Amino acid sequence: MFGFHKPKMYQSIEGCCICRAKSSSSPFTDSKRYEKDFQSCFGLHETRSGDICNACVLLVKRWKKLPAGSKKKNWNHVVDARAGPSLKTTLKPKKVKTLSGNRIKSNQISKLQKEFKRHYSDAHNNFLE
Repeated sequence: MFGFHKPKMYQSIEGCCICRAKSSSSPFTDSKRYEKDFQSCFGLHETRSGDICNACVLLVKRWKKLPAGSKKKNWNHVVDARAGPSLKTTLKPKKVKTLSGNRIKSNQISKLQKEFKRHYSDAHNNFLE
């Protein structure tokens, strides 16, 4: 009688369809019950389905309980938050310390490299003439 229910999953191969978390201390559930609220709750422009973690389920439930006249909160910052390193962190310019101890940003480094190439390229070297 109880053998036909879906087993509780604490890990998911694809991860949560909202935040992409792959493991949870609470079981993952099927997202069919909550999919109609994803667009307004999380500010999604595409449809998502699959397993959803308990934390995202609680966000949907909290969003539904907000008063009708209130400005509905948008939990867009949660979307794909657990997917791994994002483009923001991988494309963020790194600061590099110089020999004098001052920090230089990566765009300043590229400017210095261009300046160096311009001054010390073979076309500008007159010592060979």
